[in-house]
Amino acid sequence: MTDITPEIGCRRSQSPFGDEVAEASATLPSPAHFRAQIARLKRLPTLPRLHQRILSTLDDPGVDFNHLAALIETDQSLSSQLLRLANSAFYSASNQSIAQVSRALLKLGTIVVRSVVITSSVFDPRKLPLPGFWEHSLGCAVAAGALGKTLGLRAPEELTAAGLLHDLGKVVLFKELPEAFQACLDLSARKQILFREAERELLGTDHCEVADWLVQRWNLPAQLAEPITLHHRPTTALRRPVETAVVHVADAMVRGIGFGNGGDSKVPTIRDEAWQLLGLDLDKLDRSFLCFDRDLDRALNYAIFA
Repeated sequence: MTDITPEIGCRRSQSPFGDEVAEASATLPSPAHFRAQIARLKRLPTLPRLHQRILSTLDDPGVDFNHLAALIETDQSLSSQLLRLANSAFYSASNQSIAQVSRALLKLGTIVVRSVVITSSVFDPRKLPLPGFWEHSLGCAVAAGALGKTLGLRAPEELTAAGLLHDLGKVVLFKELPEAFQACLDLSARKQILFREAERELLGTDHCEVADWLVQRWNLPAQLAEPITLHHRPTTALRRPVETAVVHVADAMVRGIGFGNGGDSKVPTIRDEAWQLLGLDLDKLDRSFLCFDRDLDRALNYAIFA
């Protein structure tokens, strides 16, 4: 595996999540206690009925965007998010305003629309009392898109959507089992290990596996499913290895510059196989960072996915 940490570090100041977490309690429940709790996560509630209908409609290869728009327009908040995103400078370089949901759907595409539906349903990290987590998710989204543009990959906006959702499992863990989530934060800070390593030690699983239970239930397409569930193990992706490798590298990029926090202060190693699959070199990585800096400002200014 290739460790590029020295190359990407120090571009922004580090802000370790461990500074915000409390010291682990001496009366912390045992791993067996947490693992018993984890078992019930497999029975997680489904998405709201309207959002289920929208995702089911998106599954249709011959989807009628006018019918889909009529369905979405019954949810004022979701409609507003889609229109705001379609009109943002992050996705549009023109000055022509989009005022119809049907036109927004055509512009954004089904993969991006799915990501907006999910964020509006369960994935709103800005509402989580976890300093830096929203920034990490947004940063990974922008970095994934920047890599896609630099490497000339198809549909970089889909990579952005996958990057935004890559830590979906952490959000679920926090919302459903906050005590277990906090215990993982504490263990990670105390031992100076990756959050995922703390999850494995305490819970016998990790946020990627938790997310996998959801993406199977929601029948998410491979463009989203594999980057979400396999971004720490990109070489195991069978259907979308390139997209998964991009999110894997994007996660390390954002951690390396210290933008936001994913739950620990460590920078994960980029796997050599992912590096080679993408045909990366230090020049392309540097150009990706330049694109990232430009697009991040645009994303923040226009409150992408807000």
